[in-house]
Amino acid sequence: MTFSPQINNAPGLASQKMILVILLAEFLVFIISGVSFSFLHGAVFIHYGVDIFFGLLYFASIPQFIVSHQWLAVAADVSIVSQLLLLIRNPLRNRLAVWLMLLLFLYYVTLMGYLNHRNFHTGFVLVLFPFLFAAAKSRYFAYEATRYFLLFFYASAAFFKLWYGAFNHADHLSISVADQFAPYIVESNIGIRTAFNEYLVNTPGVGFVFLLLSFVAELVAVAGFFTKRFDKLIGISLLAFHVANWFVMDLAPFGQIAFISLLFVQKAFVDKQD
Repeated sequence: MTFSPQINNAPGLASQKMILVILLAEFLVFIISGVSFSFLHGAVFIHYGVDIFFGLLYFASIPQFIVSHQWLAVAADVSIVSQLLLLIRNPLRNRLAVWLMLLLFLYYVTLMGYLNHRNFHTGFVLVLFPFLFAAAKSRYFAYEATRYFLLFFYASAAFFKLWYGAFNHADHLSISVADQFAPYIVESNIGIRTAFNEYLVNTPGVGFVFLLLSFVAELVAVAGFFTKRFDKLIGISLLAFHVANWFVMDLAPFGQIAFISLLFVQKAFVDKQD
């Protein structure tokens, strides 16, 4: 097997651009939703978890410095969007991808310090890993590493559902939904989603079926460790899981869509010739 230069792989470049366009769309959603650097201005940081990298950044006061200066926060948002546009134009600019990935990681750390809950959707940062390398062979192996981590990410989620006894109680999902949507129910919020969630709360058996389906949707990732034949099916399953999770639990999938989309472009990062 030989690896030809990536620049000669026009279909592969188009697929890489598609991934970056999705990533750009996700970050624009962050901006519209009011959770980008610009809207965290003056934020009170609650915690930064136990991750050593988070601690180092906060010890150096980097996130605090950015959000305490509105012009710098706006500049950071503009820089992310601009770099994404440049990378979409030419996905082979690996040095640009390095700076972009670092800036997105800094954004993720900043956001996690602001939120009062943990969000482990790091896909919008990790998706850039294959773009960090100039050589076609390096990109190929970087993509492989990212793909295996993606599979591990979701397969381990399914495993932990079993480990922590999520299926020991038939009303597990019903209780979770009740906790998540308590404010909606108390305020007598009306709508299709609220009505459906009230139905799940009052019908634990149906909620248990949905919990099982979510387990299966994540567990299919295990197949990807043995073959790439089902990558697209795995991708569809995981996207369906996130869409359902968004509807049922109000947990938006933004941050993971571009990451999961890597499963649809397995031939995009290298032009392999036998």
